[in-house]
Amino acid sequence: MKRKVLALSTATLIGALGVFAFGDEATADQAKFVAKLQDPQGRLVGTVKFRIDDDVMHVDAKLRRNRYVKAEQFHGFHIHANSDDTNGVGCVADPKQEGTTWFVSADGHLSQAAQTHGDHSGDLPSPLVMADGTARLRFDTDRIDPAVIRGRAVILHANPDNFGNVPVGTAGNQYTPNSSAATDLTARTGNASNRVACGLIKRDR
Repeated sequence: MKRKVLALSTATLIGALGVFAFGDEATADQAKFVAKLQDPQGRLVGTVKFRIDDDVMHVDAKLRRNRYVKAEQFHGFHIHANSDDTNGVGCVADPKQEGTTWFVSADGHLSQAAQTHGDHSGDLPSPLVMADGTARLRFDTDRIDPAVIRGRAVILHANPDNFGNVPVGTAGNQYTPNSSAATDLTARTGNASNRVACGLIKRDR
């Protein structure tokens, strides 16, 4: 499958921006889907609409002000597999519990065998929240197979995503990891911290 993402943001002209790309089992051209993001209290904090044209997803996403994200900062954003009932199903969070427990029901990033973070199928461009706490992004992607997208979960994180781009090693231009836990977090999730919003991908009727 081709691997490319094109992104546009009113917050910045940096091409790396984006927000979410999802759909459904898109067997028909021009299929339309939506993910409505909710915070741990169940408040609507974002809407992502996207249309599938052959294998390309055209994405139009809006983020509202959200108490759990910081203005003028990038935030990790991914499609999660939502494939293991052991942790629950869908977007489950109890605001009375620790933030580390929120939306773990969505499981890990959507990925294929042997993929590491930064190359996961579900790794998407990061939204940059503007000074007023909102974000608006549009992009096209053919990175994700439309046939496997239905029922997945879109997750917004509290912190920026390093996409695994931390040069770890012993050379002069590399970093020595302070613990294996830190290295593992980078490899799995880009160390983007707690999941602060979640939305399931559904058909937009």
